[in-house]
Amino acid sequence: MEGLRRAGYEYYLPLGLLARAALWRLGGELAAAEVDLSEAMEIAERGSMRLHECDVHLEWARLCRQQGDRDGMERNVARARKLVEETGYERRRREVEWLEKSLTPGAHQR
Repeated sequence: MEGLRRAGYEYYLPLGLLARAALWRLGGELAAAEVDLSEAMEIAERGSMRLHECDVHLEWARLCRQQGDRDGMERNVARARKLVEETGYERRRREVEWLEKSLTPGAHQR
């Protein structure tokens, strides 16, 4: 992350923060994941980086899912769905749909 910061290309910072947040989440360091996601969201919103914003919402949804926060997961999936629709970010549509299905009662959860 420090290398990305020194390079001065703010566009790439959310990507690095997202990758590190996923690593923190998978390693069980949920508070650290939240810190990185908050920073990534701040940068994405400030810079009108809507695709990055969608990616942040998807990672927040995965984090909420891991924490058992169904309401948080629903909010983030809904926001990601809206961003996919508004921006045409088709690359993330399947992931949004999978997360939506995992919210359905009785759905198989991995």
